[in-house]
Amino acid sequence: MRVALVLLVAGCGRIGFDAGAPDDVLNIPQPDDDNDGVPDFSDNCVGLANPDQDDEDGDQVGDACDPCPPFADVDDPDGDEVAGRCDPNPTMPGDAIAHFAGFKTLPTDLILDGNWSISNGQIHVVGSLNSLAGATWIVTGQRETVSTNATIDQMFGSGVARPIGVIHEFDAGTTDGTSCVFGINPSDLQVYALADNGSTGALVLVPTPVAVGDSSTFASSRDGIDYSCDAERLAMPMTGTNNLTTTPNRVGLHARSASASFDWAMVVTSP
Repeated sequence: MRVALVLLVAGCGRIGFDAGAPDDVLNIPQPDDDNDGVPDFSDNCVGLANPDQDDEDGDQVGDACDPCPPFADVDDPDGDEVAGRCDPNPTMPGDAIAHFAGFKTLPTDLILDGNWSISNGQIHVVGSLNSLAGATWIVTGQRETVSTNATIDQMFGSGVARPIGVIHEFDAGTTDGTSCVFGINPSDLQVYALADNGSTGALVLVPTPVAVGDSSTFASSRDGIDYSCDAERLAMPMTGTNNLTTTPNRVGLHARSASASFDWAMVVTSP
């Protein structure tokens, strides 16, 4: 009876082990349709190579194929694959995400002016008095929207503009550009502003308490010479006109006499 009992227990144990993961099954190659080194069963962007598997909004859809990478929002009524809060024209098809960066790494096509670095999933700029910084992409066409979420880390001086945010038609040499920002203006007022970067003059401003450590989302759209600047603490977008002919059109992140951290950046182009 003792021998029979031992055989029975050993047999049950073997059956349970074999049913879990036989060695030959573990060695079977797994499909990887986009050849990015991530098997299809765990790839968050099947069919589009994204070996980094970055997922800014944590919605299990990789940034490379997400219709709205920074926000978990997939409502796409116009069917142009730009969804929800990312679509500047939600009922008109034709928009496209031209650039998105969640800043786990530095995009190779991002043009940097100023002292920028990447850490902890953010891009940081370290400024100083009268410093001018841009992290921009070149885009074509007459209509684009640039957006980000940004935090003021430090501001320098008084009687000078100390903003952070996003910018269109940026030129570090001439200081040209139209910016959608918050910070402190040359009159030492705390504001949101749609501004001419060259003159540091506001096209439109809204007095708003702003301090070091404050964060804000920004979404700024250009249609030729017409601009719209929106942010989370604004009751409505600021709009204005600025007749610039800066070429090439560099669009992206901006800081002046300030240090800042940016969580992500996105450029959407429109027909």
